[in-house]
Amino acid sequence: MTPEQAKQLVEMQIAFNQVIDPSYPENPQVKRDDVKAILVELGEYFEHTAYKWWKKQSADWAQANMELIDILHFAISDAVENACARGLNHEQAAEEVAALVLQGATGGATINDGKEIVVALAKDGDATKALQCGSAFFATLFAALIDAYGDANTVYLTYIGKNALNNLRQQRGYKQGTYIKMWQGREDNEVMMELLEAHEEAIINAPQPLQQAQQLLLSHYDEQVA
Repeated sequence: MTPEQAKQLVEMQIAFNQVIDPSYPENPQVKRDDVKAILVELGEYFEHTAYKWWKKQSADWAQANMELIDILHFAISDAVENACARGLNHEQAAEEVAALVLQGATGGATINDGKEIVVALAKDGDATKALQCGSAFFATLFAALIDAYGDANTVYLTYIGKNALNNLRQQRGYKQGTYIKMWQGREDNEVMMELLEAHEEAIINAPQPLQQAQQLLLSHYDEQVA
């Protein structure tokens, strides 16, 4: 992952959050709790890993790994909000969080169990906010992401795809309940990953990778699903 790509991830997340709250991040009007969202997503991650030793289960690692991408969305948001709470403006916050993302992606940290993600939240905490996303958290999360996806470049591509899918969901009525999540009998996340793999080069090399991915998913949804 390059410094430019790390900055792109942060700006993509800020732009998506502004769809919900135009005043984000410097003067947010929508009350958010990204840490709580991370804990819920982590619970969903464990559900997909078939952790219940007392019953017969099969792990779904593709879905489990996608929960880690969702956690990255909320982690970037939390770090941006923490930076702005200290008085940084949009640009300064984006630069600071991009550095955290890049450090996490290139730092070579290791992880043995997803529970370490919760420990990292506490390591970054302080007297004003017991759980938060800082350098320890991003290092641990990226260790899990790279284990899941093989390398930071694939994490970058998958983040773009999930961000594009989140935008599509909003545009096609996710909040109103009219969005169709099953695409011809399959989860939208699953189809999204196949489309990303088939068009990886075009997306990565596009001047605006997110817009390229958004158009790809939007066209597929309108032509094949809706």
